[in-house]
Amino acid sequence: MPKKVTALQESSQTEPLTGEDIDFVSKLTEEAGHLALSMRDRLEISEKTSPEDQVTSADLAISRLFKERLQSRFRDDAVISEEDLDHALNHERKRIWLIDPIDGTQNYIMDHDDYCIMVGLLIDLEPCFDWVLAPQSGRLYYGGKGFGVKRRQTDCHPHAMQGKAGALPLGETLLEEPPPLPLNSSARVVMGTRDRRSNPWVKDLEKVDLVKTGSIGLKVALILEGEADVFAHLSGKLKTWDTAGPAALALGAGLDVGGLELDSLDFPLPETKQECTVIMGRKGALAWCRKHLQGPQSND
Repeated sequence: MPKKVTALQESSQTEPLTGEDIDFVSKLTEEAGHLALSMRDRLEISEKTSPEDQVTSADLAISRLFKERLQSRFRDDAVISEEDLDHALNHERKRIWLIDPIDGTQNYIMDHDDYCIMVGLLIDLEPCFDWVLAPQSGRLYYGGKGFGVKRRQTDCHPHAMQGKAGALPLGETLLEEPPPLPLNSSARVVMGTRDRRSNPWVKDLEKVDLVKTGSIGLKVALILEGEADVFAHLSGKLKTWDTAGPAALALGAGLDVGGLELDSLDFPLPETKQECTVIMGRKGALAWCRKHLQGPQSND
């Protein structure tokens, strides 16, 4: 099988990423992971829109790191971070980087495992490539359409996994595409805490086995690792930096990406909020969700 070194080479007229680009962003993401871990014990925490919506000095430092390095290397691209004051800046560019410096800030503050660093690239408003790093375990997932998805065990947190079951040696693995999801089977469904609260009826569905974990990037990683089947968000109101990267990762692994309404996921920039449902999962997940997850959905 020929080695794939670029993303969206066949489906986009815009110049894709090179192997050197991918390696550059991979190393930058690992550097951001080291920064997150090194700042954990000396955090400054402030509120954004509410006491539940907090930002840390690490979020801001990682945001600055990505903004400066990516803009320096990719001068013609737009680079937008969750922590920017103006998210619409340069949204008309052909290539747009969307950064979530720490997805799962509350978990990070509490020193839980369920947070990650996400870097997603849109090309012509299509999810192209993604990096998801879980600093606590040192696992980096990266990939996109035409490339596949690789898992790299980094030394980001060299002592975190010592002596623990499931610890991986340093190195890289090309992940296999998960098998299709039969329409009438039961499924392990990953949903966020707020979405479960907004849709309590889901827990009573016969075909649903709810799985709990942190950020969307980690939810997709569970599917890639064979520990879940579907990620579903039914309440809308996700942000583009939440979904751009995970969608690219899912597409790279041959997963379904769309919603109850559509067979694909739109990125309506300059708007940063996606009002639609979001589904990512094994092939057949869209059809499965349309059969089993239709219900009295709430947008509250």
